[in-house]
Amino acid sequence: MSGSREHDSPENDLRMTVLAIYSWPAFWSMGEGSGAPSFFLSITSFPKHGHRMHVLMPGDRSKPREEDYHGVMLHRFRSGVDFNPDVGPSKVVQHLRIFFSYLYWYLRAVPVPNVTRLFGQGLGQVAGDPLRRALRYPEINAFRTPSSYLVLHNDGSGGDEVARIEGVPDEKLRFWPNGIDKAAYTAGTEDAAEEDRRSLAVELGVPEGSRVVLSVARLHPEKGLDRLIDAAPKVAAARQDVVFLVVGDGPLRANLAALAASRGVADRFLFAGSLPRERLPLVYGFADVFVALSNRTNMGNPLDEAMTSGLPVVALNTGRTGDVVKDGDTGVLLEMEDLPKLGSVLLDLLADDERRSSLGAAARMNADERLPTVEERQAMEVGIVEQAVKELRAGRSG
Repeated sequence: MSGSREHDSPENDLRMTVLAIYSWPAFWSMGEGSGAPSFFLSITSFPKHGHRMHVLMPGDRSKPREEDYHGVMLHRFRSGVDFNPDVGPSKVVQHLRIFFSYLYWYLRAVPVPNVTRLFGQGLGQVAGDPLRRALRYPEINAFRTPSSYLVLHNDGSGGDEVARIEGVPDEKLRFWPNGIDKAAYTAGTEDAAEEDRRSLAVELGVPEGSRVVLSVARLHPEKGLDRLIDAAPKVAAARQDVVFLVVGDGPLRANLAALAASRGVADRFLFAGSLPRERLPLVYGFADVFVALSNRTNMGNPLDEAMTSGLPVVALNTGRTGDVVKDGDTGVLLEMEDLPKLGSVLLDLLADDERRSSLGAAARMNADERLPTVEERQAMEVGIVEQAVKELRAGRSG
């Protein structure tokens, strides 16, 4: 976020006009209202706190150049580059290298406070590969862009270490988890929601009386859903009542369905596609086990949602997932070498109601203590920008 200007109301409260420069053409990863909510919640937090928010972002001709979006004014520029996350990196780098270079020098010259907001990072994965690291030049530049503060999502990928390597002082780094709607995810498991849970399960094709192994993820190679499919035949051979529900969409949907067919478990996999976020608490509410097998980290929103819902989790120990999923306490933590045992792990959990209940209760307690609510997290986001403006004002007056 860049270019915050302050205004005084008659009561002398700080009111800001904030410009956010955004590199993607949409705020939702799987269509409006579906997928990761972080981008949407970040920009809409400012109008909720009485500030004006403007967003400069790429857009195609199907979208208006200017639009009032949930109280945020969007300003779209036409771009010849396809900003879809699956586009080849060279096209994105070619465009953003110029874009962020201008931004870098602009922020050095213009005396307005800037807060850099990163929703994740991939530099940690390419630390030992100079060529792949060079292709992430825009991301490197984002870390190095002059800013009052850098706000980075603690998604378990070691972003704080990357920030320090890129020269971000500790006092400027805000390394925060995302907020979560704790009330909604708790309500999704309560008796009052039983009819809604049953109705949604039927809608998604879950047979009555089934045990449900759930995964919520974008269908992308990084998410490791092929590992779940590889484990499914062992589970399917031992139990006729188990189905695997995959919520999410992405470029691998057809490939994953074909893989399930090749493993002889096509009838056990339900690919539900993306769902509106308000329906997710019900999905977690009727599931029996949650599985996360991503390559980079499993400390994302789905794990937090599952834990908040009191669902026992099975997670691959990538990134810093082990900081949250304590094996035998808040879940089951698998090392890479343990993946051949995944089928057996799931069968053991599905056969032990008491253990699932115990793991789920500990997971919920961990999430409740560790995660802020959505409202708390939005206040943190707005607060750090307000702080940057106030510090600039104090410097001017001093």
